[in-house]
Amino acid sequence: MIHYEDLPLDQCVVLGPVTLSAEEVVDFARRYDPQRFHLSDEGARDTYFGKLAASGWHTASLTMKMMMTGREAPLASLGSPGFDNLRWLRPVYPGDTLSARVTVTEKRLSKSRPEMGLVHFLVETLNQDEVVVMRLDTVSMVARRETD
Repeated sequence: MIHYEDLPLDQCVVLGPVTLSAEEVVDFARRYDPQRFHLSDEGARDTYFGKLAASGWHTASLTMKMMMTGREAPLASLGSPGFDNLRWLRPVYPGDTLSARVTVTEKRLSKSRPEMGLVHFLVETLNQDEVVVMRLDTVSMVARRETD
């Protein structure tokens, strides 16, 4: 497990990649975000996207999976109190290959729970052209290996 102590300030890791298929895009949209531009090329034709595009929530879900499974060992996560500044900056299309660039921007020990620390991450999801398609700031509660 990767613990609080294993995450130095300014550490940057790139996780992934994962490639989206049209079937995955449509399946996710049918279940969670059934907007016409996420369901078919025809539905997207006269929209900003012009063709089938993945839901931003699908992109966020794939990014979360990369964050939890993309390291050499799992993160000793104890959950998260939330995130800020979620931005979908560019469309994601079937056939795109995504990776997640995750940077430790701040960290501190919990005052009320000595078994954990709070780690702030800047998360940037990139496509195969290294264009940032999504960005967010998140805080993770991460178990400590040792307590004082």
